[in-house]
Amino acid sequence: MPNSSRKVDIKKIYCFYYLDKYNQSTMTLEQLKSFCAIVEYGGFRAAANKLYKSQSAVSIALSKLESELNLSLFQRNQYRPTLTNEGKALYKKAVVILKHSDEFSLLAQHFTMGEEPELRIAISGITPIEPILDVLKCTSNQTPSTQLSLQVENLNGTIERLKDGDADIAISDSNKREDGLEYQHLTSIELVAIVSSQSSFAKHASTLNERDMEGSTQIIVRDTSIHTHRLTAGVVEGTNHWIVNDFMMKKRVIASGSGWGRLPKHMVQEDIKQGILTVISNKSFPSINVDIQAIRHKHKPIGPVAEALWQRFQGIKWT
Repeated sequence: MPNSSRKVDIKKIYCFYYLDKYNQSTMTLEQLKSFCAIVEYGGFRAAANKLYKSQSAVSIALSKLESELNLSLFQRNQYRPTLTNEGKALYKKAVVILKHSDEFSLLAQHFTMGEEPELRIAISGITPIEPILDVLKCTSNQTPSTQLSLQVENLNGTIERLKDGDADIAISDSNKREDGLEYQHLTSIELVAIVSSQSSFAKHASTLNERDMEGSTQIIVRDTSIHTHRLTAGVVEGTNHWIVNDFMMKKRVIASGSGWGRLPKHMVQEDIKQGILTVISNKSFPSINVDIQAIRHKHKPIGPVAEALWQRFQGIKWT
């Protein structure tokens, strides 16, 4: 058994990782992975399952690491392996080393990637599209060999496409922040409740409340997510529902006098000016501000075209 009373040189473990000692740097990295897995999953068997290795392989990797360090990382006299004081200190360092290793590999992959044959972007249907199209046009002109694929999604569908690997970048109105994702704020939009100016509701648009809308038809856009919990934001109880596939269809249905609903103000402001649509403007139907964000995976290699597009988002002039 290694001598656990020997003074530990924390820097030694860095030497094992960064120096190609005995030409076994890969084995040393695997030893650290086994060590951390034992700690994080509570035992040798659980670590082996997580690493898709045999339990004996994990045990051998740990024994070699302890032998190299000449100390014990775990107390073996308990039901579950418990870290020694030295093990606790070295575990923290091992986590940092493995994180740096992953970042190193991802950065190397980024540098070695050529221009992507395809760049997939999932865009929320409420996004002001013209400023985005200007940026995409610039990207396409500079890298014409990269095909741009645009997917218009609604509600949870946008972020789901990114998380499922069907999109490289999402432009989403999701208000959630999740670990592993990187966010860039683009703009904010305003959602307003509207009705056809020919509707009987239009005459009382400044005084309507939810009870007045009972029995009316509310137009709702379908959430395009598949396996995420589907959203039905802003639905008023007691109303009938028409469900449509996108916001432009929702606008047309409302303009026809068949119902009412919320739409992005930038999408209907011209129709409001022309007297086609009327805003339901009172405290029962306040406008809602929504943030639009560009989202990508934080730890996934990204090609040069996607990186350039991500940087161009910062320079968009929103009006």
